[in-house]
Amino acid sequence: MKKILATIVASAILGFGANAQVLDKEQMKNTAWVGVGAPLGGDAMAYGFTDTFQTRFDRGKFTVEAMLNWSFLANYDNEYNVDNFQFGTSNRNPLSLKYGNWGDNTVKAEARAANLGIFGDYNNHANVSNTLQDSYYVNFLYHINKNVDFGVGTKLNWQVGPAPKYGSWLWEHDAHVRQGGFSTSYDDRSGSFAQTSSEDAGTYRYYVHAAGNRPGTADVVGFVPFANKYAKRALGVRFLADNDQLEIGAALPNGFNTDDPVLNTGIKFVPAKWLLLPAAFEGLLDDGTNFYTGATIGFEKLTLDLYFAADSLFTSPDNDQAYGTGAALTFKIPNSSITLRPEFGANFFEDDNYTAALYSGIMFSMDLNKQLGFNIWSSIAFGSKDKRWDDYAETDDWDGGHVFDIRPELTFAYTKNTSFAAYFDFEQRTAFDGKSRKCWATGLFWTYIF
Repeated sequence: MKKILATIVASAILGFGANAQVLDKEQMKNTAWVGVGAPLGGDAMAYGFTDTFQTRFDRGKFTVEAMLNWSFLANYDNEYNVDNFQFGTSNRNPLSLKYGNWGDNTVKAEARAANLGIFGDYNNHANVSNTLQDSYYVNFLYHINKNVDFGVGTKLNWQVGPAPKYGSWLWEHDAHVRQGGFSTSYDDRSGSFAQTSSEDAGTYRYYVHAAGNRPGTADVVGFVPFANKYAKRALGVRFLADNDQLEIGAALPNGFNTDDPVLNTGIKFVPAKWLLLPAAFEGLLDDGTNFYTGATIGFEKLTLDLYFAADSLFTSPDNDQAYGTGAALTFKIPNSSITLRPEFGANFFEDDNYTAALYSGIMFSMDLNKQLGFNIWSSIAFGSKDKRWDDYAETDDWDGGHVFDIRPELTFAYTKNTSFAAYFDFEQRTAFDGKSRKCWATGLFWTYIF
């Protein structure tokens, strides 16, 4: 059981060693899930089944890594009646399914909002887009020597420091809402600079004023991206010092072109065993450049993560900048199997009309015995408000809205290669206009390492 809980804790603590790719060692792994629930604003229904297969092979100087996510999910109409079940590769997962069906769930604000001309309808797609996963990834690495890696892939995951996250990956059993569950139209799966084909590969650009990001266009907004990974869908090269005290890397993101060049760069410096100092630029040379920095201060039973993001640095004419900062503390209670990880964050916007957004959360985990463990995640987030609402008598009682999420889970280590997890995830979202909606999901995960 301790191995499962150690994985949960490790997902919250940035390792000081080389952060290779998605899988940190050679293996084949399968994660299956089946569940039911009530999507946001809908009735209880069967969601269906998802399965994520991952593999990594190391041969000499080469590493090849791949993943495929497929599903057997329910299709349902606008009234949430199940019509059929469909099989195929998918970017959906247990966390995204609780927000409803992509393309169908538009939530109507009160008519008075539309009459003001600056609000209109707010759309649930902003919840879904923040929780989509890759339907697949493929990474190829050539280890030129023990210090230099060359890589090309769709999810290289070259990370330099800590940032708000879902727990592990979206398809893993411990995935929970990120940044308290703020709505956003931003999709950072690939970190691409531009589209290169008809394939959906969300770009890294974050537009504060885009629908789904600004107050009044989604129920609870205030999300800010943290560019702590300088290579996602990209071609990159990195230098790793022998003692893991230094990593320096650069990458050309998907969509790079010679007329409008961009570059991602990152550095990770470990001056002492207990201290990590990272920094990264995403989209350098573009007016939408994003900057990230942070720190990890770690001891045997105590780790402090700090992080800061500044997005769209050079777009001042449109007041499109966004800033995020936060911290997380992971500590193990002495003489016990209990681990706690509280976190807090605040996101600010250059546009003076938008107030700050705040969130906090906590993860609690403990061993019940050698095979059985319990963990729970809970968070609350308060969204950003557009202060111009105060100019209208009809909206005096409007604010940024808030989100509450709670997710208890039991984990069972059946063998060293097989584990199960059962969970219940409940979320209540109260929108800027005071309307509240609930969603929940429950299911069973089965993880097998070959």
